[in-house]
Amino acid sequence: MSLPSIKHRLLSGFTIAAVLFSAFFLMPDIAAPVILSVLAAIMAFEFYALMTAAAIPNFNRYGVLACVALVLITWCAGRYGGGHGSWDAVVLFLIVIGVFLRQFPQKHNTYPLQTIGGTLFGVLYIGLLWSFMGKLILFGRAPDFVGIYWPGRWLLLYAVFAAKFTDIGAYLVGSMCGRHKLIPRISPAKSWEGVFGGMAIGTLAGTLLVWGLEWSAYPLSNLGLTPLRAIPLGLLLSVCAVVGDLVESFFKRAATVKDSGGTVPGMGGTLDVLDSILFTAPGVYLFLRLVA
Repeated sequence: MSLPSIKHRLLSGFTIAAVLFSAFFLMPDIAAPVILSVLAAIMAFEFYALMTAAAIPNFNRYGVLACVALVLITWCAGRYGGGHGSWDAVVLFLIVIGVFLRQFPQKHNTYPLQTIGGTLFGVLYIGLLWSFMGKLILFGRAPDFVGIYWPGRWLLLYAVFAAKFTDIGAYLVGSMCGRHKLIPRISPAKSWEGVFGGMAIGTLAGTLLVWGLEWSAYPLSNLGLTPLRAIPLGLLLSVCAVVGDLVESFFKRAATVKDSGGTVPGMGGTLDVLDSILFTAPGVYLFLRLVA
C-alpha cells in the first residue's frame, strides 16, 4: 500500500473514531436512533448498488426505507415499550407483505423472484443486523429510566472494539507474516495468520475494556458481561467480525467492484467500514440474552 493510501486510511480512521466517540459520549440518547437510521440508509444504498452492479434487480428505495423503519421501530420498542424483539417479527412481516405488493404491478419485470429476493436480503443483511445496535444501547435499561444510559453505550463500544481491533490485528499480522491464504477467490489479501492474529488482538482489546470498566461506575458485569466471560465472547466476536468482512468481500467480488462506495476516503464506502460490526453487535446481544 502506498504512502498516500496509508495517509488517507489513517485520516479517515481517526475521523471515524472521533465521530463514534462523540456519538457515544456527548450526544443525548434521543440522537442514537437518528444516527443509526442515517448509517442504515447509507449502507442500504451501497448494498443495493452492489446488487445492481451484480445484475440482481431490486427495489432499492423500498429496501432503504424498510431498513430505516426496522431500525427505528426496534429502537422505539426497546426505548418506550421495554420490548426485546417482538416488534421485529411484526415489522419484518409487514415488509415482506409490502415487497410482494410492490412486485404485483410490475408487468414487465421478467425477474420477479430475483427482485423480491434481492430486496428482502438487503433488509435482513442491513436492517435486521444493524437494529441490534439499538438493542445494545438499551440493554438492561429500565423503561422509566431518565437521562443518559451509560452502560448501554459502553456495551456498544465493546462491540465496536471487538470488530475493529480484529480488523486492525488481522491487517497488521497478515501484512507482516501472512503466508497461507484464507479464501483467495473471495478475498485474496486475507490469510490464516491474519485471522488468528486478529482474533487474539480483538479478544485482548475487548477483554481489557471490560476489565477496565470493572473499576468504573458502570461495570459491564452488571449486565452479565464479566472479564472472564469476555474471553470466550471475544473469540466468538472475532470470528463474527471476520465472517462479516468476508461476506461483504463476497458481495463486492460478485459485483466486480473494489469498494462499496466512496464516502470514506482511503477506506471505500460506509459498508466497507461497518461490515464487521453488523455481525458483532448481534453476537454481543444474543450472548448476553442466552448465556450471561
